[in-house]
Amino acid sequence: MDDIVKKMGHGGGGGGGGGGGGGGGGFTFKCQLHISAYHYLYHDLDQFVFIINSRSGRKSNKELHQRISSEVKSLDFLADVYITEHADETQQIIRQELAKGTKYFVAIGGDGTVNTLAKNLVHTDTFLGIIPRGSGNGLARHFHMPRNLKGALNRLALKKSKLIDAILINDHWSFNVAGIGFDGYISTKFGQDGKRGMRNYMKLIHTEYASYPPVSMEIVALQQTFHEDLFQLAIANASQYGNNAIVAPKASLEDQLLDITLIQKVPMTLLPSFLLKVFSRNILKSRYVKTFQTDHCTVHTSRPVHFHTDGDGRGMSDSFEISVVPGCLNILW
Repeated sequence: MDDIVKKMGHGGGGGGGGGGGGGGGGFTFKCQLHISAYHYLYHDLDQFVFIINSRSGRKSNKELHQRISSEVKSLDFLADVYITEHADETQQIIRQELAKGTKYFVAIGGDGTVNTLAKNLVHTDTFLGIIPRGSGNGLARHFHMPRNLKGALNRLALKKSKLIDAILINDHWSFNVAGIGFDGYISTKFGQDGKRGMRNYMKLIHTEYASYPPVSMEIVALQQTFHEDLFQLAIANASQYGNNAIVAPKASLEDQLLDITLIQKVPMTLLPSFLLKVFSRNILKSRYVKTFQTDHCTVHTSRPVHFHTDGDGRGMSDSFEISVVPGCLNILW
């Protein structure tokens, strides 16, 4: 195991994270914004489709829509804006826009919203942008995407792009961070009472941490098999869960590798020092953390456990096939 697992430093702690997501049935609202009469006449202007997750963030969607309408007037593209309540609506909109030849899509929400758009755009010649508006915004933060609307729109207007990798875990797509164990459990419970936001997320972790038991995991990777009793296992394509909680400080979206972070359960008394390491990019210095890189691994657990992709719970399993999908998504950054 030590051949492939890089264990660094000393310290404390264990943690979890994720954020973002879809929602229950409802409505779709659309408004088309033509920047000016001059722009309207020029059909070679790029068409951007903005999709707002109505459940992300706290500001009203009507206010956000009005602000987009105002801000894009100074930018050199056309815009359609949709407000959706669940993933099926988003998928239908994307299919319709792809049929029309639309190339630029923008997710307005958290990592779950990004996931919903991204998995419908992989292996196409389209481009995905992000305006962060979720609980964690991990992928947007990895790219240092401005959190204010005007700054994000100005960045998107540059049409600067990267071709990034993705994660597949049991045939579920993930583009930021996926996880098995405690963070999967928290992602499943988060928002079930209708309350979201970072404060409620941390409150849930505090409530559930002590009672959640570690799980024995058999990990097969790099032609070796090893066993660990873990609190959670993170599969990182990007560096953080969100809110600058860094789980894989060396992760790259373009290296065709996944950073696997193994986290043991940390005594409650050591959690503050561990969290300090997490938020200061020093998680790998904790004695409760090990990491390795691979393009594929298999994980078997001693009991069925929850797992998540980009902060959204995906159910339970005791067997996981995990792989990287190289260079499959064009992302605006």
